[in-house]
Amino acid sequence: MTEDELNPPGLKTFYWHYAWVIVVIIASMQIVGTSIRMAFGVFIDPLQAQFGWSQGGIAFAYAITSVVSAVVSPWAGNLGDKYGAKNAMVVGTIIYLIGMLATAFVTTLWQFWFTYGVILGIAQAIFLVPLIPAAMIWFRRHLGMAMGLVMASWGLGPALATPLVAYMIESYGWTFAFLSLGIVTTSIMFFLIAVFRNRPADVGSEAYGTVSGDPSLSNKLPPAVLLKEFKGHMKKTAAYWNMSSIHFLGCVGHAVILIWIIPMATSKGLTPIDASLILTLFSAVSIATRLTTPMLCEKMGVRTVMTVFYILQGAPVLLLIFFSADSVFIVFAVTFGIGYGGETGGFPILNRKYFGHAPMGGAHGFQMLGAGIGMAVGGWIGGPVFDIFNSYNAAFWISVLASFGGALSIVLLENPSKLIIPDWRKSEEEYQRTVEVIS
Repeated sequence: MTEDELNPPGLKTFYWHYAWVIVVIIASMQIVGTSIRMAFGVFIDPLQAQFGWSQGGIAFAYAITSVVSAVVSPWAGNLGDKYGAKNAMVVGTIIYLIGMLATAFVTTLWQFWFTYGVILGIAQAIFLVPLIPAAMIWFRRHLGMAMGLVMASWGLGPALATPLVAYMIESYGWTFAFLSLGIVTTSIMFFLIAVFRNRPADVGSEAYGTVSGDPSLSNKLPPAVLLKEFKGHMKKTAAYWNMSSIHFLGCVGHAVILIWIIPMATSKGLTPIDASLILTLFSAVSIATRLTTPMLCEKMGVRTVMTVFYILQGAPVLLLIFFSADSVFIVFAVTFGIGYGGETGGFPILNRKYFGHAPMGGAHGFQMLGAGIGMAVGGWIGGPVFDIFNSYNAAFWISVLASFGGALSIVLLENPSKLIIPDWRKSEEEYQRTVEVIS
């Protein structure tokens, strides 16, 4: 049994700690930083109307930003491990502002691909990938509670942003929407970065959930030699590779819906704002399962819970394929939101159970590589499918099969009842003793 599974007498489930400030900062960064990407579906019809670009061409920008973000993610995760999440967030936010301002003035499709796809793709990887590992550093126990709050923010961002962006584009135009959003969101992110701290020691504290008698955890950036050694240990495990592929399948499953549900709904006669409310509804519903899934994973078995939610993400999409009444959109939004919200919540818990307190930036970054490619494939595929067949059904079938495939892959993961690499804490203590002897 690992120390995270222990429940010492007198351990409080919740109490005041700066770790909760960190959780709020990270959740807010997720809300602000991902909103413009998750609301991409509202751009498709206005861009097609204004510039005459094909839906496949417009969607290719989303594919580019997802691929670029995916490719940069492992490096971004290692950047956070090596230099601290705060420094990575500063660099990423500056690049984000450049991308938003440049996108506001595009006039050709290749410019849109470069500013939205390449620049924003790099930015999002650098300031978002280090966030989950940064949160994990602050928690010895009750990680599920913290991750639930962070994951809930992923649903809140699109729920708030999608109708807002749709309204701004319809009322004030493309350029004003991106200029104003870029300036406001960047200002918010810099404020959040100013009060962020990398580790509990930076505020003179221990990790949340630490009790008397617990061995101390690292209070500074990890030694480069030990960091390299543990990344080697991680890469030798099947879980390291499989979790990235599971992320890929899950993201294909929901990216098809995130990007193409609005164009599909407008093709059925809904207005763009009404169609955006479908995404808002399932994003809002997803908040509840994003909040509770990590805690359920800690208590009920992480693989079982994740498998159930992958199935619940895929099954409701069948409604869009076989039924066409307007009321189906509401039923779909509620049921899909449940599965979509729970799909990703188990990964931080799996990482902690498999890898313990080892620095997680590199491993999380590699998982985001799979996620980003999945978002690219799922976000792009609806465009060519519609251009060829004048229907989104084939893309929705891909969504269903990807989610079900992810569920099967989760069942095949290693048993997470014990660490599958050496204990980071003990290895770091041994390293420090060796350094002291040599000195």
